[in-house]
Amino acid sequence: MADAPRPTAADVDADRWRAPVAARRDTRVMDVRFRPLRRHDFASMAAWMAAPHVAEFWREDPSPAAVAAAYGPVADGDDPTEGFVVELDGRPVGYVQRYLVADTPAWAATVGDAGAAGIDYLLGEPELTGVGLGPVVVDLFTTLTLARYPGADSVTVAVQQANRRSWRALEKAGFERVFAGTLDSGDPSDEGPSYVYVRRRTPGLRPPRDGPPDRAGSR
Repeated sequence: MADAPRPTAADVDADRWRAPVAARRDTRVMDVRFRPLRRHDFASMAAWMAAPHVAEFWREDPSPAAVAAAYGPVADGDDPTEGFVVELDGRPVGYVQRYLVADTPAWAATVGDAGAAGIDYLLGEPELTGVGLGPVVVDLFTTLTLARYPGADSVTVAVQQANRRSWRALEKAGFERVFAGTLDSGDPSDEGPSYVYVRRRTPGLRPPRDGPPDRAGSR
């Protein structure tokens, strides 16, 4: 399959991009878009987070009460993190979120770049893993995130080394690995050997430091 076209500023306002995605043996154009997370999405969020392929790396309590407590402020606009449901051809299939790293000083110290934005993502439907959708979602959402935060010099993502599908999606979306090791973080999702990836706003420029500080920690 040919590489999907990179979304540009002209696509930002709609938070939408049409791109070719391989679905099993077929290649067809699928409509990928993001819409703001709402409380009525929490049942889907709970189901996605409980799916084995998600729960292995997105280590949060998937009970409805816990999802409402964790993501209620995001859905209500009371948290600086902005959350979106990923829709594929109008069907909810996953979740993405974006934020400024500086909004969480401890995380800024962990990844070593307070000037970056950050994203997290999950595709909740098992049949949509390994078909090429992940890189399209990451690529588009990264472009939209850099447009949303014009002062951010890059987008930074931490991922478990064991989560090969996730870090391969990052690489296909233009991210560069800048760190391999153990992160000093209180989030269970960061526990164990991790990578940090960066996609810079201007290709060819080095990040402010070569990945996170040299420290080890467990959560």
